[in-house]
Amino acid sequence: MKYSDKVKKAAPIIKAIKALKKDEELTIQYKGDKFTVRAYVSGDNYVSYSVWNSFRGMNVSKVGRTSLSLYTYDMMSQKTTYTLSLIEAAII
Repeated sequence: MKYSDKVKKAAPIIKAIKALKKDEELTIQYKGDKFTVRAYVSGDNYVSYSVWNSFRGMNVSKVGRTSLSLYTYDMMSQKTTYTLSLIEAAII
């Protein structure tokens, strides 16, 4: 699959995520699991996102053209990162 095809396939999900307003959520399915993408707005109107699966969540550092870059810190300040491919995801 060409990169342009991947971008086209992920475009509806990216558009839906970027359209989220303050405190809105979007449920997606990725590799058989359900995830909730939540939008937050800071005092200076900066929109940030997080991805939650039941009781665990990760912050979104970047909304790319085909994926979400995620990160979290544990109690020992150890950073964990993950790239969630939106090509393999679907809006529920």
